[in-house]
Amino acid sequence: MVRFAHALALAFALVLGAVLPCIRVSAQPSSLGSLTVLVQTFGRPRADFPATIEIHSPSPDSDLSTVVDKPSNVVFPNLPPGAYHVLVFSAGLSPAQLDLTLSPGQTVELSLILDHLFPLILESRYNGASLADQINELPISVFNATFDSLLRLDPGKPNVTPPSSSGACSLDQVLPRVSAHTREFVDNVNRITAMEVRELERRRRNGRLEDSTHEKGRYVANIELLDSRHLSVEEHRDGYSSMSGFMVANGSPSLVLIFHPIHLDEFKIACVGLSTWQGTPVYLLDFQQRPDRPNTMSEFRNSRGTYDVSLKGTAWVDATTFQVVHLETDLLTRVPELFLDFEHQSLDYGPVIFATRGVSLWLPKSAEISVHIGGKQFNARHHYSDYRLFVVDTGQKISKPKDVSN
Repeated sequence: MVRFAHALALAFALVLGAVLPCIRVSAQPSSLGSLTVLVQTFGRPRADFPATIEIHSPSPDSDLSTVVDKPSNVVFPNLPPGAYHVLVFSAGLSPAQLDLTLSPGQTVELSLILDHLFPLILESRYNGASLADQINELPISVFNATFDSLLRLDPGKPNVTPPSSSGACSLDQVLPRVSAHTREFVDNVNRITAMEVRELERRRRNGRLEDSTHEKGRYVANIELLDSRHLSVEEHRDGYSSMSGFMVANGSPSLVLIFHPIHLDEFKIACVGLSTWQGTPVYLLDFQQRPDRPNTMSEFRNSRGTYDVSLKGTAWVDATTFQVVHLETDLLTRVPELFLDFEHQSLDYGPVIFATRGVSLWLPKSAEISVHIGGKQFNARHHYSDYRLFVVDTGQKISKPKDVSN
């Protein structure tokens, strides 16, 4: 199972963010273009059902179809420029469809998800990322929030436009796509290393600063799906000294795994409306831990033992890409055994483009955590940058680097 552990001089247990490759547009030798449908089954050799892909166009002799039921790249070559309607259907499921315009010599990639947990999902692999989001260009912000200022926050209502009562928000349409991107995260996080900057504070109950530290080091994570109900997460850091006396969040960005199919039934989730986040239209997904389900998501660990932590919060989901751009969580209930009565986490995500590989990955930008426990106040800010892409064979485990402090 994935347990996001919280600790003092101990650890959280979390990882990096989800993935969405960018569209690839390339020139054809002539004015003819092509359409490629990338069929995904998330590691399984075959889907539970076959699906038919149909390509329709007003142009003569442009109607094509094929049947798929396993991971593959289905290519429809030599297509004349013009408007196309792509339809995917399977017995017992609602069809998925998409309209597009093919320019002369253009190659367009679409993603098709075949999984019994979801309806048919067909979407463009373009995620709207700008080349301005190139690797190494994520700024490092100064951590100047005190615990008192964090206490004055209304965690459920950050500085964004309130949800629109008239905004259409269908959980059946939004949640499957968000969950699909979360599964992509598990498949792709093993390809990334990052530079992590950590700024940690320890304060008294009255807010007076007792100690602080600022460090940075390389970060690598490995996630394995052990079986249909358990994810194994390993994290390694290089370059840190001892964090004794501080709270360390090891991978808070992986809280997005709340929307992974393994964890979905642990939470009550509602789509509460359409809003905006930093000028971008977003859907707001409220979630809350269910008391009638085992809590395999979050725990607090110290020398006396391990304690389950029940969460509630909100995710801001890009209304175009269905990627989580912002996520906030709070305690659903206090943990009296630890005197834990406040925990707030705030996470930002965004696209990072690896131009030389032609790949765009959705990754965390920052994570802020504040905890009030046992008369002390602990704040932590983690910032991720300098992402590097590498290739790991399926099933390969990443060995622990030398001189690493877990």
